[in-house]
Amino acid sequence: MKIDAENSRPKYAQLKDILTRYFRDGHYQQGQQLPSENELMQKFDVSRSTVRQTLAELANEGVIYKKQGLGSFFSGNINEQASRSSLVGVISPHLFEYIYPQILQGINNIAYQQQCNIVLANSEGNAENEMTHVEQLVSRNVDGLLFEPSGSPVDFEETKVFHLLKSLPIPVVFMDWALDDRSVLYVSLDDVEGGFRATQYLIEAGHRRIAIVYLEHHTPSQKRLIGYRNALAQYAVSPDERLEKHCSVVRWNEANYAYWLTKELMEMGDERPTAIFYFNDDAAIRGYAAIRDAGLKIPDDVSVMGFDDAQIASMVDVPLTSVVHPKYQIGKWAAEMLFDQIEHQGRNTSRQMVLHPNLAIRKSVKFLQ
Repeated sequence: MKIDAENSRPKYAQLKDILTRYFRDGHYQQGQQLPSENELMQKFDVSRSTVRQTLAELANEGVIYKKQGLGSFFSGNINEQASRSSLVGVISPHLFEYIYPQILQGINNIAYQQQCNIVLANSEGNAENEMTHVEQLVSRNVDGLLFEPSGSPVDFEETKVFHLLKSLPIPVVFMDWALDDRSVLYVSLDDVEGGFRATQYLIEAGHRRIAIVYLEHHTPSQKRLIGYRNALAQYAVSPDERLEKHCSVVRWNEANYAYWLTKELMEMGDERPTAIFYFNDDAAIRGYAAIRDAGLKIPDDVSVMGFDDAQIASMVDVPLTSVVHPKYQIGKWAAEMLFDQIEHQGRNTSRQMVLHPNLAIRKSVKFLQ
């Protein structure tokens, strides 16, 4: 945590918030000595007068006490409620499109029950934006963070922002992104199972030439690919690398990659797939256009399976069969997990919630004879 020089909140107040969080989160034991004035000045890049004003206020509140010639010590007294801002931060790669409004609705409903406000930050799928938003929200003294990572060519658990989030003295709950690190908190759909169930449904409908369109640098997409491959293996369907179409764009909604990848599949002639599994519904709808531009019909010539059960899935002319993403529930349960951690600050435990997907069966998959 650091002082934000551009924040309108006085530096001494920001420093007081930081120290208060350290006390509250158990970084100091009763009677433990604080760093010296010089050490605080150096660590937080503030003046001596700022440090002294901060320490004076904490002493007046009985949070610390001073020993002549020795320094300042933590008294063990901390007012939990007074140290909270009643704000929680939400950082997401998108906010107002696709499935994200429903996730936010789940978060907002729980925050309202907790008499707390949420501060939204849109990373726009950019890792640099994520770092900036984390620092800005922490400087606003949020009580906790809900965070959905953006796609990246680098494993998220190797990124600077992940290590920053793990180092924060406030609770952080990751949304919609299962992590290998068992020390963190997250709520996520089982994407491997989702990919398996989508492919299983197509196999049981009689399809054997099943393609997949996915993103290379997107962890949920990669896990759905694993599920796809697992289903082919379990049902002894011969894999064909030519049916695995992917691209390296990070922002799935930025380019019409799904159209062009589908077009390539449609140009395979007699070897083209009879069914295509798209890693999300947005890609599937773009694929619809490529199938039709090839003079083919859905589902008579090509069956289509999506993922997320977005609102658009039921609104297109051939309603899309899709893996159900529990959007509202993920937001709701992630928020409940976060507020539980805030309430029991200093006694935080790792916790993971993995949700099992279902299918929304509509009209886009044909059962072959």
